Amino acid sequence: MGLLGRLVGFSAVSAGTVAVTQGVLTLAYAVLGWPAVVSNMVAVCVAAGPAYYANRRWVWSRTDRHSATREILPFWAYSLAGLGISTVLVALADMRWSSAPAVSSANLVGFGVLWAGKFVLLDRVLFARPNAQSGTQAATGSAPEHR
Repeated sequence: MGLLGRLVGFSAVSAGTVAVTQGVLTLAYAVLGWPAVVSNMVAVCVAAGPAYYANRRWVWSRTDRHSATREILPFWAYSLAGLGISTVLVALADMRWSSAPAVSSANLVGFGVLWAGKFVLLDRVLFARPNAQSGTQAATGSAPEHR
């Protein structure tokens, strides 16, 4: 899959992740009455696992073994950065407006700020093929030619 295909796939996974996050956030905050910060933390954690697997398998077509140090931990670290930013914004929105739409919007802004950076991290570092720098298999989607 070329760069545009990966970007479209990443966008689709992101849309699904937003739907899961917003659904859990709304359920926890508006329906169950949990505090905004707790609701945000639970929503982000629930959505992060499926986001990792969908991006790895579907967008970057990785089926090899997972690497805890090269993939999983950096993915979670980036997710925690989004969690930190969104949690601060969610807390501020809850203090100011105390409304589900404001809390949901704050969550979206927090993760929206990091969206492009996450694509670059996944594409160039976490899920990059070992020979991606040489422009062979990863760039074309086919095995390199042997002469």
